Amino acid sequence: MLNPGYINRIYGSHMLLLSSIVLLASTLTQLPPPPLGDEFPGSSKTISPIIYEFTDYGGNNSSMKAKVTAESVKSWCENWKPGDASCVKDQGIDETVYEAHANCETGDLWTGGRHLLFNGPEEANKDFSGYVNMKDADTGKRLGASNADRGREFGAMWLELCPMGWPYKDVPVQQTFDVEDRYGESMGHNGSLMFFHQKQHIIVYLEPKASMAGTVTPGTVLFRGWSVPNEGVSGVAYSFKKGCHPAPYLVSGYDNGSLRLTLVGKAPVRKGCDVIGYSDKSPNAKLVFDRGE
Repeated sequence: MLNPGYINRIYGSHMLLLSSIVLLASTLTQLPPPPLGDEFPGSSKTISPIIYEFTDYGGNNSSMKAKVTAESVKSWCENWKPGDASCVKDQGIDETVYEAHANCETGDLWTGGRHLLFNGPEEANKDFSGYVNMKDADTGKRLGASNADRGREFGAMWLELCPMGWPYKDVPVQQTFDVEDRYGESMGHNGSLMFFHQKQHIIVYLEPKASMAGTVTPGTVLFRGWSVPNEGVSGVAYSFKKGCHPAPYLVSGYDNGSLRLTLVGKAPVRKGCDVIGYSDKSPNAKLVFDRGE
């Protein structure tokens, strides 16, 4: 006969796991449509397949498929063999389907028969910034950033499948975010004071402007994703409407260290609280952050 205490411990463990899953699901607001048509991350010296399918985007079984198209062959030829009229014919169309899968909660990535793990920012940058780095799940070896080691390639795959950056087990998806170690910088945004947590690549409201009272509070997350100093910023931003849940959308930009950081992306269009589409005409389609304020 099983010990009742043992049963209670097992039951309690399952309930704790279940409650964690429910909490995770409740904080993962439905992401916008995935970026179909993007290039499947790979070496710049090879023709890039084009992503044509996503499933469970940003979730525990986020996956994407890609194939080389006539357009991608033409683009590669124009970049690498300009003026070579026979290039497109010589290269041909590769019918291979390229796939990658990720668990955005745990940090696992599978592609081309390999199992990789999210391993934080690239060590070349000691200020906790830099490219996403991955390690081999079997050997535990951290991958280099070269084309041969494919470190940046696999890191880019992770961000395509999991645009919120850090695995959810490490930095849970929440409507508010705060840590004692405030490594980052303050910025102004549309009359509000913001803080860019640069270790976690999260931008929050530090002091929302008066007109946003009752809609956002200090610590409310406006952006979560990934940034590389003097290069790209990409991830998920949120639009807010009083009485409604924050609506996520994809944004990207270029951060060259100047006094202004701009992120752009098609922002949610609402009918009441429901999101009925996305538009680059929305006032939220362009987010400007001023470091001089």
